[in-house]
Amino acid sequence: MSAAAQRVIDNLKIRGLLDLVDHVCVRRGVTRDELCGRRRTRSLARARHELWYLMIEHPERYYSHSEIGRLFERNHTSIMSGVRGHRRRQASAAR
Repeated sequence: MSAAAQRVIDNLKIRGLLDLVDHVCVRRGVTRDELCGRRRTRSLARARHELWYLMIEHPERYYSHSEIGRLFERNHTSIMSGVRGHRRRQASAAR
């Protein structure tokens, strides 16, 4: 496991979000390491975007784009773009 992915997983564990991470991993067929890592294949990026979307829409606690960006060691605009893309894909799939 890469050091960057381990840091992200540790941060998510502290906040009690590993269940959400595991849900996305099973649904998308990826590992925690891949989901929290730096690789940018389409399938991994879309899995991350789904996770970020679920964190924004989390029923128990709201996570801001900036907070998610800090957790994943990314800029908040990357989070905004990923969430927007996930919403757009959801809307087109619902048609």
